[in-house]
Amino acid sequence: MANLVYTPPTSVVPFLTADKFANFIVGPVGSTKTTAALIKIGYEAKRIKASPDGIRRSRVAVIRNTRQMLWDTTIPDFIKWYPDQEAGILEKTNSKFQLKFDDVECEVLFRGLDDANDVRRLLSLQLTFGVMDEFREINPDIYNALTGRLGRYPDKTMNGVGACDDKGKQIHKVWGATNPPDMDTFWEKTLTEPPQNTHVTIQPSGLSQEADWTQYLPDEYYENLCEGKTEDWIDVYVHGEFGKSLSGQPVFKAFDRDTHVAKQTLTHIKLQTHPLMIGMDFGLTPACTINQVDAQGRLLTFADLISEGMGTLRFCREKLKPMLANRFPGMNVLIVGDPAGQQRAQTDERSVFDILRAEGFRVISAKSNSIVARINAVDKMLTRTVDGKPAHLVDPSCTHLIAALRGGYRYKIRQNGETDDKPEKNSHSHIADAHQYACLHADGNVTGDSWTRKAVEVKRVDYVWT
Repeated sequence: MANLVYTPPTSVVPFLTADKFANFIVGPVGSTKTTAALIKIGYEAKRIKASPDGIRRSRVAVIRNTRQMLWDTTIPDFIKWYPDQEAGILEKTNSKFQLKFDDVECEVLFRGLDDANDVRRLLSLQLTFGVMDEFREINPDIYNALTGRLGRYPDKTMNGVGACDDKGKQIHKVWGATNPPDMDTFWEKTLTEPPQNTHVTIQPSGLSQEADWTQYLPDEYYENLCEGKTEDWIDVYVHGEFGKSLSGQPVFKAFDRDTHVAKQTLTHIKLQTHPLMIGMDFGLTPACTINQVDAQGRLLTFADLISEGMGTLRFCREKLKPMLANRFPGMNVLIVGDPAGQQRAQTDERSVFDILRAEGFRVISAKSNSIVARINAVDKMLTRTVDGKPAHLVDPSCTHLIAALRGGYRYKIRQNGETDDKPEKNSHSHIADAHQYACLHADGNVTGDSWTRKAVEVKRVDYVWT
């Protein structure tokens, strides 16, 4: 153990040092994510506050969906980094490893969840940490129950603070590594829309230039993996993308996370000749994307907003205006909306467009509400290139839009195996519809009249933020 040297690839460092309650890493096969998850055991155990005798005690459960997989893969990987009889003692009959190094004593319990008895034994433990290897195969009920066992060892009678660091900060947590799960599953939703107490690291494709772990693999490892495999298999195990949804066919097959999602936060052009263009869908689930066409003619999407059970006025005041004030102060704004927004309501005879104009926005109708035209506009943006680079880039913070483009927005598959003619109305369709209106307008201004000539027509509006 004294000779352990671990140099993490840059792509796993955010996960390795993540300090939220739940911390996950997702990536291609062979991307060293399991190694990072196991090294994190020693990293976190070293942070636990010592007892009066100077020993930092902790207990961690390392779980896999079956005992066979545990002994075939997870435990051998663990022993590689924490050698038996050197870093501690492996008790095979108890599936336990007594990890000891420096001032650390960490009891590592390996649990394969083959049957109800395994589950009961896991859920009766008093743990500091939980580790899930290939967690996409772990039942969400097990995960939810596991989280209730954390932070219960050591207790305060042992070191005065319990599962805390030397400063008294709570550090009990769960973490895991996996290949990407399928779309429309508990794990896909958790990873794409993580709760506030959850950190997610998504590694790049194994074939991308950002794949910083390939030096540990055989030459042309991923190129050889791709031979003879289906596109769906390659997407998951080589590109690290979520698996194909079993519920439908993605509408935007041209979307590629590595190509169309920016590697870092996008910055908008702070010029009045390049206004923000907001595509908006109305109804009781308003949604919008905030975009800009840059000087190169690329469509950049900086933010997305969704809602549930609120009208346009409330959405505008509680979500859209605060975001514009905080992230895009002083920018001219043009809203491109569903043409149906021009229809007047029977209650007060005001249309949605009237409401937005009363709030200080310039708003225009999208040039078409044809679903074919809208989908084609997005596809055109996704397939265009500018100087060999993608003409459409999405900020990585736009998790709702990315999920929709990735396949959440889909054609439903009928029982006879055929797909519907129109996309399914689901939780992803509102943000997808909103973005279609933005792409319709951007396409007309990029491929037709120049955007800059159109931009000067957008008058400056002094907003009153309420």
